[in-house]
Amino acid sequence: MATLTRGERPRFRITLEQRPGRHLLERQPRYAVLVNGAQQGELYYNMRGYQGYLPTVHGSRLDIGERGISAFRREVTLLNREAEQAIERGAADARRIVLTRPTTDGGVVFALSRDALTGTDATHLISRRELIQARRLFGSDDIGSGFFRPLDLDTEPVVLFEPGDEALAAGLPQLRSRIMDPVEAEAHEREIERVIRTADPEVLLVVSRRTRDGADPEPHYVTRWGHETALARFGPDLRLSDLIEVGTRPAIPDPGDRAFLRGQFTWFGTEDEQPWRPDLSLLGSGAPDADLEGPA
Repeated sequence: MATLTRGERPRFRITLEQRPGRHLLERQPRYAVLVNGAQQGELYYNMRGYQGYLPTVHGSRLDIGERGISAFRREVTLLNREAEQAIERGAADARRIVLTRPTTDGGVVFALSRDALTGTDATHLISRRELIQARRLFGSDDIGSGFFRPLDLDTEPVVLFEPGDEALAAGLPQLRSRIMDPVEAEAHEREIERVIRTADPEVLLVVSRRTRDGADPEPHYVTRWGHETALARFGPDLRLSDLIEVGTRPAIPDPGDRAFLRGQFTWFGTEDEQPWRPDLSLLGSGAPDADLEGPA
């Protein structure tokens, strides 16, 4: 999103645009779900009514079930009104977010706000997804704490402070917190630049870079399930800390991927790669079935 000028409010407005059906048997039109004119989804007729998701200003998706298009239009009106109110709170609230840190709950972020009028500080636990959305909307971290909705947590997670935050942590004794080691702290700041398939269908190789300067690329073998889960939750804003690293190093089957890796990492070679084989330890005695032999 483009950087906003001083005093300018971000815009979040949902509209529904009628589109023709894609198939000859479709008797009802489809509706594109647009946010500020850009398509974010689609509503289609499914036997008893329209079905699809509506985006919210806080970054989630709303499912109202199979309903008539008039019900979706009413919901859009409500969501647009809520968006205006949330954006106004985020822009006008004197309590500005001045610092954020991760927690042991990957979906929750610790935030410190400061009142621009009185200088007093306050602590918050906010949704990481809402923080990602707020940064997209406002184009910066200068966000009023009123934008964020209160979280209903059964147990408060542990706040993960960075090395160098010792004085800050000591000044907040009411928090459950600890200081991360440098490796853990950097994992929370490394974005994923590239995802590469390996010979093991359950393992991916990802290349990460530091977000603060875009430098120091590193390869990591991670579980496919963990990557898919993090991608569904946080989209392109996922971090290395969201992924589950594995100790195996399956071969890279694509020649283009191998060339890319050797170009980035001169030490990366086939001598470190292990051809994928299925885990037969749970099959007991006897020869394995032919379809479990794995790639040749």
